[in-house]
Amino acid sequence: MAIIRLMEESEAAGKVKALFEEIKATLQVPFVPELFRALGSKPQRLEAVWTQVKGLYESGCLDVKTKLLAALAVAAVQRNAYFVKIHAIALKRFGASDEEILELLDLAGFSAALDTLVSGLDLEPEL
Repeated sequence: MAIIRLMEESEAAGKVKALFEEIKATLQVPFVPELFRALGSKPQRLEAVWTQVKGLYESGCLDVKTKLLAALAVAAVQRNAYFVKIHAIALKRFGASDEEILELLDLAGFSAALDTLVSGLDLEPEL
């Protein structure tokens, strides 16, 4: 449960309403995700965050599925349940299999464990 009141879609007006509609259309979902509803009372911040999110997935040399896999790995390592669920759902929509998601999460967990080990040992790369 959010610690602040989330804007209901029916309350949105003007710029916020337009952004909410764009978010739903771009993400191809019938609702505005809570992240954006939380920012509904701050239209400039909502627009800035949405512009960054949209920009990450619209351009660049990596395809959207690869970007979502990376985002899922980061969310998992940071133990962010919200983004783990969001990115896993999005990955399914982009054709990711259960096996791909499991392998990614296994890799992320193992990498995090190795990070802890080498940091604790204060090792230096031999490159």
